[in-house]
Amino acid sequence: MNAPRMRPAGGGLLKPAIMRGALSMLSPAGPSARLSLLLFHKVPTLADPLASSELNLERFEHMLDVVAANANVLPLSEASAALKRGTLPARAVALTFDDGYAEWIDNVAPALLRRKLPATFFVTTGHIEGGVLWHERILAAVRALPAHGAHLPKVLGPYPDLDAPGCRERLVERLQAHLKYAPLGQRLDAIEQLESQACRPLILPPGFDAASVRTLHGQGFEIGAHTVHHPILNECTAAQARAEIGDCKAQLEAIIGGAVHSFAYPNGRPNQDFHRDHVQMVKAAGYHTAVTTSIGVASAATDPLQLPRFTPWGLSEERITFQLARNMLTKPTPLTPSRRTAAANGADADAHAGTDLRCLMVASVFAPIHGGSAVVYENLCRHMPPGSIRVLTASTNYHTREDIPGWREHDARQNFPVDRIRLLRPASMPPPANKLVSLWRMLTCDLPLYAKVLYKAAQLVRKHDINLVCIGELVTGSWLGIALKKMFGCKLIIYVHGEEITTRTDGRLGQKRKQFLMAADRIVSVSSFTCDAMRTLGVPSESMVLIQNGVDIDYFTPGERDPELVARHGLQGKQIVLTVGRLVARKGADMAVRAMKQVVARRPGVHYLIVGDGELRPELERLIAAEGLERSVTLVGKVSDADLLRYLRLCDLFLMPNRTLPDGDTEGFGLVFREANACRKPVIGGRAGGVVEAVEDGVSGLLVDGTQPDQIAAAVERILGDPALAQQLSEGGLALARRHSTAAVASQFLRTCERLLGVRG
Repeated sequence: MNAPRMRPAGGGLLKPAIMRGALSMLSPAGPSARLSLLLFHKVPTLADPLASSELNLERFEHMLDVVAANANVLPLSEASAALKRGTLPARAVALTFDDGYAEWIDNVAPALLRRKLPATFFVTTGHIEGGVLWHERILAAVRALPAHGAHLPKVLGPYPDLDAPGCRERLVERLQAHLKYAPLGQRLDAIEQLESQACRPLILPPGFDAASVRTLHGQGFEIGAHTVHHPILNECTAAQARAEIGDCKAQLEAIIGGAVHSFAYPNGRPNQDFHRDHVQMVKAAGYHTAVTTSIGVASAATDPLQLPRFTPWGLSEERITFQLARNMLTKPTPLTPSRRTAAANGADADAHAGTDLRCLMVASVFAPIHGGSAVVYENLCRHMPPGSIRVLTASTNYHTREDIPGWREHDARQNFPVDRIRLLRPASMPPPANKLVSLWRMLTCDLPLYAKVLYKAAQLVRKHDINLVCIGELVTGSWLGIALKKMFGCKLIIYVHGEEITTRTDGRLGQKRKQFLMAADRIVSVSSFTCDAMRTLGVPSESMVLIQNGVDIDYFTPGERDPELVARHGLQGKQIVLTVGRLVARKGADMAVRAMKQVVARRPGVHYLIVGDGELRPELERLIAAEGLERSVTLVGKVSDADLLRYLRLCDLFLMPNRTLPDGDTEGFGLVFREANACRKPVIGGRAGGVVEAVEDGVSGLLVDGTQPDQIAAAVERILGDPALAQQLSEGGLALARRHSTAAVASQFLRTCERLLGVRG
């Protein structure tokens, strides 16, 4: 096949000698030499329609001709060594290829051999014995999905017609970008979910196996390592990263019967995808050179374990040469020196040593106040690295206007700093009688309070060099995060649970929810349901990060029934159903009481405990009396954290048949379900809001229509009457809770923050 003819530039042809001379000036021989590394991946004969930007064989061969005519192409190992010695020739280039494709054997190697060009092939070993690279599986799965009704990761939003022009290609791009940073297990689960929906055979690419690696090695090409499973190293634990780096080397050396000295960082962007610890791991594993995807050119001063690479994409010889020249003038992105490294070098490392994140969490509702979001935020902070986070919260309960009991003792026990002011938001008050009263409140109460809050927060940002603010209340706190972002340039994350999106509100701030969300750099959502709700407001999926609420599995653990509680409530020989939560309509205790009338009529040994307090209590008292359930239903009231654990261990079944109210108020996630699961209890939840994700139907519990007492009763009797099912759900729930621990949530949040900041300590 013929390469495209070189096009005139500026009215005439740019002579090859002139081009080579220009490149020689930018990349001279000897001590001032510059080394350009070119990066390629798959080179198919024709580009895949779902990856139209892919480099095809015709363009690749033309690019090789241009490079061969204008540069000195060297093996990577030889070029890197010569760069350090100061003996590199002018216009030095090395060619590199990442991942592992059958097209390397069919297309790339023959093209290189015809031109007698050396190259290095960086191989991901996890797929070379019958597997397929994860991004290739996405291509095959999307190609085979039905046009309508496919179930996709909800954070991506709906794709109502996949056969619309360009729709499948856009979906491939979104999936690859979304799953690139997902933990390996989540990535594989998502791909398997896509593959299971295929409506036609999956067309997977030809395999790249150990024989292919040996073939390339036998043809004289260098073989380099590219990890086993191609994870983003910043998303791995230290042990996982060391295994990925070292095991790949050992596997390739066993295949080729020789040494592997070169490594390519997966995805390869400094700070965002790997950090300094990974460079040290690569060195410790015995590699001599390593390559990134930071554009730019290497010099004698460049760390041989951080060599930059780029891919020219021009069509004409002039354009390709121009891109080579421009890259020679580009400085590669350096790894950000972490405070941990500064400490090792004797620099001032203050209390933030070990991390470059300095986050201010702002939350009106924070422990020791009880409540889902308060628990989430406290547990998140407890598991963050030392010095990475501090909290600004209130000392007064804005509902009751009373001092929060025990806040001083609580704060003194924490391993992170907590700063408090009296209120972060105006205290709850009756609706104003008219606009004049509303204006008076704003001028005399609200604005002075907001000024005090902003002043305190700004003091903390300046004093502690805060680089990221996380707002815990969308409606009442976002104004502060936006102000701090504008004043100090810090990044802004808003944590969203669900009800603050779905519940209608007519206040001034409530009408600005979309404006607040659009101002955030990232939005942490606790459920896919919440992501969907934000999308209905027009918030782009790209700004959302899904982090489900986690369970403190060190605190919530299986245990025996407490004899004192059994005696207190007269529960000897009883099967116990438990609800825990604030007594509000959306949590469904009223429907559960109605269901219990049916249950105890057929199973008189069942007793129902309701733990919590709230506005629905008078209605529940009336309902219990009306249904004649005084002997079978107990309103326990509010209990301490220690007693909460005792009650969860006491029950046989946890029940909270939540529902969505007419005003949109609903359960954003339902952390208490996971807490019950962590105590090895089966659960029943309502099929509404984010609970459909907190409860895995048939795995950790059952989902019902929370507006139908008959369904609730049937589910309760099904579990209580089937010990094998109860045991299955109990064990499934315990495993689910342990996978979603508070430590795992904090790790996800930390990685989200660090990616946003472009740092890694």
